Amino acid sequence: MADKREERIIKFTTAPLFPLVVKMAIPSMIGMLVATVYNMTDTFFVGKLNSETLTASVGVVFAFTSVIQAIGFWFGYGSGNYISRVLGKKNYDEAERMASVGAIIAVAVGAILAAVCFICLNPLIGVLGGDTSPELLNATEQYLRITVITIPFMLFSNVIYNQLRLAGAGKSSMIGLLVGMMVNMVLDPLFILKMNMGVKGAAYASLLGQVVGCIILFSETFKPGNVRLYIQKSKPTFFYTKEILTGGAPNFCRQGITSISSALLNNLAGMYGVHVIAAVTVAQRVVYIAYALVIGFGQGFQPVCAINYGAGRKDRVRKAFKMTWLTITIFLLVATPVLMLNAGALSRAFSWQPEVVGIATRMVKAQCIVLPLMGYYILSGMMLQNIGRFGAATSVTVAENGTVFIPVMLISTHIWGMEGLIYSKPISSGISLMYSILIGTYAWKKYLKENDDEIHKSV
Repeated sequence: MADKREERIIKFTTAPLFPLVVKMAIPSMIGMLVATVYNMTDTFFVGKLNSETLTASVGVVFAFTSVIQAIGFWFGYGSGNYISRVLGKKNYDEAERMASVGAIIAVAVGAILAAVCFICLNPLIGVLGGDTSPELLNATEQYLRITVITIPFMLFSNVIYNQLRLAGAGKSSMIGLLVGMMVNMVLDPLFILKMNMGVKGAAYASLLGQVVGCIILFSETFKPGNVRLYIQKSKPTFFYTKEILTGGAPNFCRQGITSISSALLNNLAGMYGVHVIAAVTVAQRVVYIAYALVIGFGQGFQPVCAINYGAGRKDRVRKAFKMTWLTITIFLLVATPVLMLNAGALSRAFSWQPEVVGIATRMVKAQCIVLPLMGYYILSGMMLQNIGRFGAATSVTVAENGTVFIPVMLISTHIWGMEGLIYSKPISSGISLMYSILIGTYAWKKYLKENDDEIHKSV
């Protein structure tokens, strides 16, 4: 076990960088691509029922599941970042302790949240914007009542997935993620269409997929070289809890505020009709196709960044960042025109209503205006988090979908109405990109400054 871990750390700190990043990125990209398809599956098959109300309910519940995923990534990234840094120092016992603590916290918090959400279901639906009409309220209640049961499983899966990935076990993390999602994707058409269960079918498929994913991910921790979980090492001390909460704060804040802005967006869209909420749901799914692959490639950079930073190899961190940024930018320059030209066709895959497709297509094309430049924004937030600059990372990662997007959305909608709603996202993306350049440049000069002894190190 120790030899396998030793080999992994040596590889991360000495192997050629670009092939290493690509090797780590491939499982993450596959995982993100499948996750994107997984997130689209409910929308796609529910869309076959030809009901804008049911499609809108999927978007409303997605805002809720985004919050739960935010908590899971909070604990997963917080523990995973710490694990990767101590692995860089070859402290394997400390890595196991953090992994065990992160997992036990996820299960405990998940059980509490599930109970609270089940009791407060109707007020929760109102907060999410699911009470715009009686029909939407009924559909959302059916979907959400089952979804809250998945919370403990969702949190556990997200924690183990990120711990494995950030510890360099990209293949193991991908396997666990893929199996659970494949189960959900196979069951969706069976439950929704064949068994005529509607949105309840989507919720039950997700529940079973999450349970299977938990089992597979847990089994992957027992493979040689991976960081294992031990009950006797799972005592949540103040130190470990603090590391988890601070280390994962950027992810939690980003996804949490994204969920808040999504709920607000649903409420604003509801002013123009349920079909606009449905259009927002469709547009988000379409644009995320490109974002998912970029994030997946960036995730291949993350363990390389964190482990080398923990080992004192700032030179490798700098070079890996530049290589990853260039690769992501080239991809976006190619992908954006493809996405723009096919915006209508992709939107029609999720809805047959002309009004929904028309608005969704305009939203997709508007977001493509700044998409080619967003690689730096995404990667700079990851880099800041992996080198332990959690405050700066949080301020960057919450900008595009939160601290910038929310005021832009409110102001632009107030001034321009529907046009403001359509263009609020690209405006906030542009402003957030400029902010990330300022913060990223400052952090690069201060925290990744070249040391004299690095000049003589080989790449």
